[in-house]
Amino acid sequence: MAISTDAGEGPAALARRQAQAILAESRFHVAPIPRPLHGVLHAIGALLESPLNALEELVSGLASGTPGGSFTIWAVLAALVLALSALLSARGARRALGELGGQRASRQGESPLTAADLEREALAAEGAGRHGDAVRWRFRAGLMRLSEDELVADAPSMVNAQVSRALHSQRFDTLARRFDEIAYGGRAAAEEDVERSRREWSELLRSERDG
Repeated sequence: MAISTDAGEGPAALARRQAQAILAESRFHVAPIPRPLHGVLHAIGALLESPLNALEELVSGLASGTPGGSFTIWAVLAALVLALSALLSARGARRALGELGGQRASRQGESPLTAADLEREALAAEGAGRHGDAVRWRFRAGLMRLSEDELVADAPSMVNAQVSRALHSQRFDTLARRFDEIAYGGRAAAEEDVERSRREWSELLRSERDG
Protein backbone atom coordinates (compact mmCIF):
# COMPACT_ATOMS: atom_id res chain seq x y z
CA MET A 1 0.00 0.00 0.00
CA ALA A 2 1.56 3.32 -1.09
CA ILE A 3 1.62 6.21 1.38
CA SER A 4 2.02 9.71 -0.02
CA THR A 5 4.59 11.77 1.77
CA ASP A 6 4.91 15.47 2.46
CA ALA A 7 8.38 16.90 2.23
CA GLY A 8 7.70 18.98 5.32
CA GLU A 9 6.76 16.00 7.48
CA GLY A 10 9.13 14.76 10.08
CA PRO A 11 9.78 11.05 10.73
CA ALA A 12 7.30 10.86 13.63
CA ALA A 13 4.43 12.42 11.64
CA LEU A 14 5.14 10.15 8.69
CA ALA A 15 5.15 7.04 10.89
CA ARG A 16 1.84 8.11 12.47
CA ARG A 17 0.21 8.55 9.03
CA GLN A 18 1.48 5.18 7.90
CA ALA A 19 0.09 3.47 11.03
CA GLN A 20 -3.32 5.14 10.57
CA ALA A 21 -3.46 4.05 6.95
CA ILE A 22 -2.63 0.46 7.81
CA LEU A 23 -5.21 0.28 10.62
CA ALA A 24 -7.85 1.63 8.26
CA GLU A 25 -7.55 -1.43 6.03
CA SER A 26 -10.55 -3.81 5.97
CA ARG A 27 -8.57 -6.75 7.37
CA PHE A 28 -8.47 -4.95 10.72
CA HIS A 29 -12.27 -4.50 10.89
CA VAL A 30 -14.95 -7.18 11.50
CA ALA A 31 -17.84 -7.05 9.09
CA PRO A 32 -21.18 -6.34 10.81
CA ILE A 33 -23.08 -9.51 11.75
CA PRO A 34 -26.52 -9.71 10.12
CA ARG A 35 -29.36 -9.75 12.66
CA PRO A 36 -32.53 -10.61 10.71
CA LEU A 37 -34.57 -11.31 13.89
CA HIS A 38 -33.49 -8.23 15.79
CA GLY A 39 -36.66 -6.30 14.98
CA VAL A 40 -38.97 -9.21 15.79
CA LEU A 41 -37.24 -9.98 19.09
CA HIS A 42 -37.31 -6.31 20.03
CA ALA A 43 -41.06 -6.17 19.36
CA ILE A 44 -41.70 -9.31 21.44
CA GLY A 45 -39.65 -7.87 24.28
CA ALA A 46 -41.66 -4.66 24.16
CA LEU A 47 -44.95 -6.60 24.30
CA LEU A 48 -43.79 -8.59 27.32
CA GLU A 49 -42.49 -5.50 29.03
CA SER A 50 -45.73 -3.54 28.76
CA PRO A 51 -47.85 -5.70 31.16
CA LEU A 52 -45.00 -5.76 33.68
CA ASN A 53 -44.70 -1.98 33.54
CA ALA A 54 -48.47 -1.65 33.98
CA LEU A 55 -48.36 -4.00 36.99
CA GLU A 56 -45.51 -2.03 38.54
CA GLU A 57 -47.44 1.20 38.04
CA LEU A 58 -50.53 -0.34 39.67
CA VAL A 59 -48.50 -1.53 42.66
CA SER A 60 -46.85 1.87 43.00
CA GLY A 61 -50.27 3.55 42.93
CA LEU A 62 -51.66 1.27 45.64
CA ALA A 63 -48.54 1.29 47.80
CA SER A 64 -48.96 4.87 49.04
CA GLY A 65 -52.20 4.06 50.87
CA THR A 66 -51.24 0.57 52.06
CA PRO A 67 -49.46 -0.28 55.33
CA GLY A 68 -46.10 -1.75 54.42
CA GLY A 69 -46.13 -0.12 51.00
CA SER A 70 -45.24 -2.01 47.85
CA PHE A 71 -43.85 -4.95 49.84
CA THR A 72 -47.33 -5.72 51.17
CA ILE A 73 -48.90 -5.43 47.70
CA TRP A 74 -46.35 -7.79 46.14
CA ALA A 75 -46.76 -10.27 49.02
CA VAL A 76 -50.54 -10.32 48.53
CA LEU A 77 -50.16 -10.83 44.77
CA ALA A 78 -47.70 -13.68 45.33
CA ALA A 79 -50.09 -15.35 47.78
CA LEU A 80 -52.96 -15.06 45.29
CA VAL A 81 -50.85 -16.62 42.52
CA LEU A 82 -49.83 -19.52 44.79
CA ALA A 83 -53.43 -20.10 45.90
CA LEU A 84 -54.66 -20.10 42.30
CA SER A 85 -51.91 -22.51 41.29
CA ALA A 86 -52.79 -24.90 44.13
CA LEU A 87 -56.50 -24.76 43.26
CA LEU A 88 -55.88 -25.51 39.58
CA SER A 89 -53.54 -28.36 40.48
CA ALA A 90 -56.08 -29.90 42.86
CA ARG A 91 -58.89 -29.61 40.31
CA GLY A 92 -56.68 -31.19 37.69
CA ALA A 93 -55.92 -34.08 40.02
CA ARG A 94 -59.57 -34.68 40.78
CA ARG A 95 -60.51 -34.47 37.10
CA ALA A 96 -57.79 -36.94 36.13
CA LEU A 97 -58.94 -39.37 38.80
CA GLY A 98 -62.51 -39.09 37.59
CA GLU A 99 -61.45 -39.75 34.01
CA LEU A 100 -59.42 -42.75 35.13
CA GLY A 101 -62.42 -44.34 36.82
CA GLY A 102 -64.85 -43.29 34.09
CA GLN A 103 -62.72 -44.81 31.34
CA ARG A 104 -62.47 -48.07 33.25
CA ALA A 105 -66.22 -48.26 33.82
CA SER A 106 -66.94 -47.35 30.20
CA ARG A 107 -64.67 -50.08 28.88
CA GLN A 108 -66.41 -52.72 30.97
CA GLY A 109 -69.94 -51.35 30.60
CA GLU A 110 -70.21 -51.09 34.38
CA SER A 111 -71.96 -48.70 36.72
CA PRO A 112 -69.71 -46.16 38.52
CA LEU A 113 -66.91 -47.88 40.39
CA THR A 114 -67.21 -48.59 44.10
CA ALA A 115 -64.43 -48.46 46.68
CA ALA A 116 -64.08 -52.25 46.42
CA ASP A 117 -63.68 -51.98 42.63
CA LEU A 118 -61.01 -49.33 43.02
CA GLU A 119 -59.16 -51.35 45.64
CA ARG A 120 -59.10 -54.34 43.27
CA GLU A 121 -57.65 -52.11 40.58
CA ALA A 122 -54.99 -50.95 43.04
CA LEU A 123 -54.09 -54.55 43.89
CA ALA A 124 -53.94 -55.49 40.20
CA ALA A 125 -51.61 -52.56 39.45
CA GLU A 126 -49.48 -53.46 42.46
CA GLY A 127 -49.21 -57.07 41.32
CA ALA A 128 -48.13 -55.93 37.85
CA GLY A 129 -45.43 -53.69 39.31
CA ARG A 130 -47.20 -50.47 38.24
CA HIS A 131 -46.53 -48.68 41.50
CA GLY A 132 -47.66 -45.24 40.33
CA ASP A 133 -51.04 -46.59 39.16
CA ALA A 134 -51.41 -48.53 42.41
CA VAL A 135 -50.95 -45.35 44.46
CA ARG A 136 -53.47 -43.48 42.26
CA TRP A 137 -56.11 -46.20 42.49
CA ARG A 138 -55.59 -46.57 46.25
CA PHE A 139 -56.03 -42.86 46.80
CA ARG A 140 -59.27 -42.79 44.84
CA ALA A 141 -60.46 -45.91 46.67
CA GLY A 142 -59.77 -44.16 49.98
CA LEU A 143 -61.83 -41.15 48.96
CA MET A 144 -64.65 -43.44 47.90
CA ARG A 145 -64.49 -45.27 51.26
CA LEU A 146 -64.82 -41.95 53.06
CA SER A 147 -67.99 -41.31 51.08
CA GLU A 148 -69.47 -44.80 51.37
CA ASP A 149 -68.86 -44.88 55.13
CA GLU A 150 -70.50 -41.43 55.42
CA LEU A 151 -67.35 -39.96 56.92
CA VAL A 152 -67.02 -37.27 54.21
CA ALA A 153 -70.06 -37.63 51.97
CA ASP A 154 -68.73 -35.80 48.89
CA ALA A 155 -65.07 -36.78 49.22
CA PRO A 156 -64.69 -38.18 45.65
CA SER A 157 -65.83 -34.88 44.13
CA MET A 158 -64.00 -32.57 46.55
CA VAL A 159 -60.52 -31.13 46.16
CA ASN A 160 -57.95 -32.42 48.62
CA ALA A 161 -57.91 -29.17 50.58
CA GLN A 162 -61.64 -29.51 51.26
CA VAL A 163 -61.26 -33.13 52.39
CA SER A 164 -58.39 -32.04 54.62
CA ARG A 165 -60.56 -29.37 56.29
CA ALA A 166 -63.34 -31.91 56.81
CA LEU A 167 -61.08 -34.55 58.38
CA HIS A 168 -58.51 -32.46 60.29
CA SER A 169 -56.18 -35.44 59.83
CA GLN A 170 -52.41 -35.18 59.54
CA ARG A 171 -52.39 -38.70 58.09
CA PHE A 172 -54.67 -37.65 55.23
CA ASP A 173 -52.59 -34.54 54.57
CA THR A 174 -49.49 -36.74 54.24
CA LEU A 175 -51.30 -39.17 51.94
CA ALA A 176 -52.55 -36.31 49.75
CA ARG A 177 -49.11 -34.72 49.53
CA ARG A 178 -47.46 -38.00 48.50
CA PHE A 179 -50.21 -38.65 45.97
CA ASP A 180 -49.66 -35.22 44.37
CA GLU A 181 -45.89 -35.78 44.25
CA ILE A 182 -46.33 -39.10 42.44
CA ALA A 183 -49.34 -38.32 40.23
CA TYR A 184 -48.43 -34.75 39.24
CA GLY A 185 -45.00 -33.92 40.64
CA GLY A 186 -43.05 -36.37 38.52
CA ARG A 187 -41.76 -38.46 41.44
CA ALA A 188 -41.47 -42.14 40.56
CA ALA A 189 -43.39 -44.41 42.92
CA ALA A 190 -41.64 -47.33 44.59
CA GLU A 191 -42.96 -50.47 46.22
CA GLU A 192 -42.66 -48.88 49.63
CA ASP A 193 -44.95 -46.04 48.48
CA VAL A 194 -47.62 -48.60 47.59
CA GLU A 195 -47.27 -50.41 50.91
CA ARG A 196 -47.34 -47.15 52.86
CA SER A 197 -50.42 -45.95 50.97
CA ARG A 198 -52.28 -49.19 51.68
CA ARG A 199 -51.31 -49.20 55.36
CA GLU A 200 -52.01 -45.52 56.05
CA TRP A 201 -55.37 -45.52 54.26
CA SER A 202 -56.40 -48.54 56.37
CA GLU A 203 -55.33 -46.78 59.57
CA LEU A 204 -56.97 -43.53 58.55
CA LEU A 205 -60.32 -45.13 57.78
CA ARG A 206 -60.26 -47.18 60.98
CA SER A 207 -59.48 -44.14 63.12
CA GLU A 208 -62.22 -42.09 61.45
CA ARG A 209 -64.79 -44.84 62.00
CA ASP A 210 -63.77 -45.21 65.64
CA GLY A 211 -63.52 -41.50 66.20
